[in-house]
Amino acid sequence: MTPFCVSNRAGDKMMKHVDWHLDRRIFDYQPLACERIFVDLSPERARQRAECRVEHFWDRDDCAHIREMYGTKENAIEGFIADSRVGEAPDLVEFGSLSSPNNDTSNPSQHK
Repeated sequence: MTPFCVSNRAGDKMMKHVDWHLDRRIFDYQPLACERIFVDLSPERARQRAECRVEHFWDRDDCAHIREMYGTKENAIEGFIADSRVGEAPDLVEFGSLSSPNNDTSNPSQHK
């Protein structure tokens, strides 16, 4: 299952899928290296995403509840990973950055 909204490549705006009735399924489509595709969330990407989120929110005044709930950054990271549905949740990655069949990504800076 894929999300209805995704962030743009810069990560500063949300994009919403519209005109669903115009979608076509192309069974033999091969994405270009620059195109983004959905894959199952890998354990490695779940950790990357959790680390980025914790680092972003940890010291913010409006996120004191995260510090209170988890106590340490590492506990928060582990908590975020536990909530991430590894292997089920979709992850949006650039097709050319996939480094192995298990959906591990080689360039995390391009994935928000």
